[in-house]
Amino acid sequence: MPTGASSVSQSNRWNRMRYRVYAPIYDLAVRPFRAARERAIDGLEFESGDRVLVVGCGPGPDLDHLPAGVGVIAVDLTPAMVRRAATRSSTHDVSAAIADAAALPIADDSVDAVLAHLVLSVVADPTRVVAEIARVCQPDGQISILDKFVAPGTDGSLVRRAIDPVARLAFSTLTLDLDRLIDGSGLRIDHRDRSIAGLYTIARARPESTGG
Repeated sequence: MPTGASSVSQSNRWNRMRYRVYAPIYDLAVRPFRAARERAIDGLEFESGDRVLVVGCGPGPDLDHLPAGVGVIAVDLTPAMVRRAATRSSTHDVSAAIADAAALPIADDSVDAVLAHLVLSVVADPTRVVAEIARVCQPDGQISILDKFVAPGTDGSLVRRAIDPVARLAFSTLTLDLDRLIDGSGLRIDHRDRSIAGLYTIARARPESTGG
């Protein structure tokens, strides 16, 4: 049996390989999520000069919806995705890097906002990724999450659980519980809403130290 660390490493290699294949068509594949991304980002408040971390940035579709004047740190495990994200926008100062979202090369409390869109259901260790997001986000920062989660208080439908092993190989897990991921992370959910025919969740989170 592989150890936890080697299992994560194998998952990362698989993710890097398949997303290298997906890179040329990724924008087309995620076009149905464009409105949801825009809605998620519109729920955040930005000031000129803010530093925005985009976790699992892909070729950078989130950049299309960020206001001009913010700085962007875009990280992804797949070099082909990072190359596309680095040159996507002419209205943002983009710093793009190849990085594991579970071990971000970013200082504590150093970003004003984090976008985690369609990434937590893909990574090998989503709990660790949430912990990293909490670590790098400033105490008064904000986090946008867009992904497929089971309904609160459930384990997902029988069908969803039955097809999950195949879905994990092809694209992502279908059985993540957002509340369980957030619990103990140092973050709190301020808002959540369903999107895309109720199959996806848009959530806004903040560090627990933030008042309000």
